[in-house]
Amino acid sequence: MKTVIIGSTGQLAQDLLKVLGPDATGLSHQDLDVTDGVAVAHALQALKPDWVLNTAAFHRVDDCEVNAGLAFAVNALGARNVARAAAAVASGVVFFSTDYVFGGQGRSRGKPYRESDLPQPLNVYGTSKLAGEQLVQQANPRCLVVRTTGLYGTATSRKGWTFPELMLSKAKAEGAVKVVTDQVLSPTYTLDLAAKVKELLQAGATGLFHLTNSQECSWFEFAQKVFELAGVKVQMTPMQTEQSQRKAVRPSYSALASAHLPEVGLRPMRPWPEALHDYLKAKGIIC
Repeated sequence: MKTVIIGSTGQLAQDLLKVLGPDATGLSHQDLDVTDGVAVAHALQALKPDWVLNTAAFHRVDDCEVNAGLAFAVNALGARNVARAAAAVASGVVFFSTDYVFGGQGRSRGKPYRESDLPQPLNVYGTSKLAGEQLVQQANPRCLVVRTTGLYGTATSRKGWTFPELMLSKAKAEGAVKVVTDQVLSPTYTLDLAAKVKELLQAGATGLFHLTNSQECSWFEFAQKVFELAGVKVQMTPMQTEQSQRKAVRPSYSALASAHLPEVGLRPMRPWPEALHDYLKAKGIIC
């Protein structure tokens, strides 16, 4: 199976390259700008892959609020460029979306969003990604739309850190951390996500899938587990999202679960605490 991975320097892309093996070709932002439809068409015409996996995104959530034009150019119109160019060479396309297409209003814990739930994004980032989902599905009938959340992986991210790394760094430098308790999600290890995407491709699946490590937690509970597994003692102070004074509104609840994986004969991804343990082990933080 010949694949092309766009946005190849990102954490998820690095694990996709690892999982998909030598027949996978990575294209970084320097190699290919998804907002340039002509360049995208030429690149895919030359490569003619079986599948194109588009991980390119403008995902700095607060920056999206002040630069909505760029958010939509990359996350929606850029996604359409890739999907159309893939369709032109009979390639399938995978588009990675987000839990932020949901708002969480009135949602209680233990009721994760499934693929059939109605999206209600609260911020520009979520709205741009939802537009991307719709444009991709319109442009290429052989598409996979993958919603996921709370990604962390062993490769260096564009931010320069993952949430577990940030927590451990703050604990070491300051001996104390403040973490929000009123945002609940399903944190996801990118290596697990990449492996499940490969399973979907091998199964010939198309359509919309929620792919996250199973179970849910608040960011505060996620940090607690990081410190517990790493054996780090730190003073933890709970805080509310409004105290962080961020530009973009965050959903209070955006845990995801998949009703569609069993329909194609695939198992759910393992619980997030197990994945976090293996991530910390892979980073050399624990033995």
